[in-house]
Amino acid sequence: MKRNHSILYFTNSTVWGGVEEHLCGLLQHLSRSLFRPHLVCAPALFERFREASPGDTEITSIPLLGPTHIGAAVQLAMLLSRRKFHIVHSHMFWSSLCASPVAWAYRVPVIVETLHGSEAWRKGWRANYRIDRAVSRFVSQYVAVCNSDAQFLSEKKQVPAEKIAVIHNGVDIQRFAATPGARKAMRNALGYAEDDLVLIMVARFHTGKGHRVLLDAICQLLPSFPNLKLICLGEGEAEAEVRGQCDALGVSQCVRMPGHQNNVVDWLGAADINVLPSFYEGLPLSILEAMASTLPSVATQVGGIVDAIENGVSGLLVPSGNAVKLAEALAFLLRDAEARKRMGNAAYLRVSRHFSIEQQMSNTEKTYLDLCGAPEQESNEARAAALEPEEERIPSLSPTEFGK
Repeated sequence: MKRNHSILYFTNSTVWGGVEEHLCGLLQHLSRSLFRPHLVCAPALFERFREASPGDTEITSIPLLGPTHIGAAVQLAMLLSRRKFHIVHSHMFWSSLCASPVAWAYRVPVIVETLHGSEAWRKGWRANYRIDRAVSRFVSQYVAVCNSDAQFLSEKKQVPAEKIAVIHNGVDIQRFAATPGARKAMRNALGYAEDDLVLIMVARFHTGKGHRVLLDAICQLLPSFPNLKLICLGEGEAEAEVRGQCDALGVSQCVRMPGHQNNVVDWLGAADINVLPSFYEGLPLSILEAMASTLPSVATQVGGIVDAIENGVSGLLVPSGNAVKLAEALAFLLRDAEARKRMGNAAYLRVSRHFSIEQQMSNTEKTYLDLCGAPEQESNEARAAALEPEEERIPSLSPTEFGK
C-alpha cells in the first residue's frame, strides 16, 4: 500500500515571478496518491497563491521574511510540531535560511532547498557564502533547475555532488496548444494589424531582467521596422523606472506594459518573437512557455537558458548587456518569417521532449520518494515518465548567420 507523504512547501517571497509560478506547477501536478502538499507563504502573496492553487491545497500565511523574525519562526515551528511533515521544501536560499533550521530542529526527516538561479543579486554581507555553507548542514537535498545552478552550488557553496539533483523546469505543453483564430482575436483586441511585428517579454520588472537593454535595441530597430511592437508582461519594483525609460527614449508609442496576465497563452499567441535579455537566470519558465507556443526566442546566454535553447536551432543567444547584438539577432528574425517558423517548430519539439511538466514531476516525485526511503515498487510510477525519447536531428542555423 502506498504511503501518502506530507510535504510543506515554504517561500517567503513578497513578489510574484517565475519561482512562484514554479511552485504553483508543483502544487497543481504533484501526485495526490503519493503526496499531500501544504504551502506556507508570505501574507503579501497569500491571496494570489490561493487563487492559483488547487482547491485541495492547504495554504498558511506566516510572515517569516527573515531570520530575525522570531515570532513568525515560532508559528512555523508550531505548525511543524502539530502536523509532522515528512518533507519541508524551501525555494531560494533566503526561504531556506528561515525554514530549514526550524525544520531540522523539529526533526523533519527530509529537508530540501531549490535554487532558481545563481543569485547574482546578492550584495554586501549577503554575498558571503559562509552562511550558506552553515545552513547546508540542515539540508538533505538541493535541487538545481539547470546545469549552471548545479555548478554554482558545487563551486560557490561547496555542496557535495551527492546532495545535488538537477531537475529541469517543465511546462504543460497542452496548455499552450494554438487555438484557431486566437492570434487574430488577440491582435484585434490590442489594435495590432496582422503585418505588425510583435515582440513579447514575460518577466518581472527588475534590473536583472534587462528591460533597458531591450529598449535600447528597440531604438536601433524602429527605423528599419516602423511597425514593430513590444509587449512587456509582468510586474515589479522597477516598472516605473522602465516606463520612464520608454518616455526618455521616445518609444512609448510602441511599448505596452499591461502588468501580470493570467492568460499568458493568448499573449504569446499574438507575438512573433519572444525575447529575454536577462543578466542572470535559472531556467526561466517564460522561455519554456514561448517554446511550447512555437515561438522562437532571442535571449541572453546565461544560466539555464543555454540548457533550453540550442543556438541557431530553436532560438538565438546573445551576450548579456549588449544592445547591439540583441538588435542584430532580432533584426535577423524580424526579416525572415521562414526562420521564425523553423526555429519555433524546433523549439516546440525540444520543449516537448525535454522540458514537459510530466518529466519535471516524475523526477521530482522520484527524488522525494528516494529521500523518504520508499520501497522500489513505490517509485515505479514516478520513474516511468522520466524516460526521454531519442532526440531527432534538426537542421541547424549557424549562430553567426544572423549577424550578416
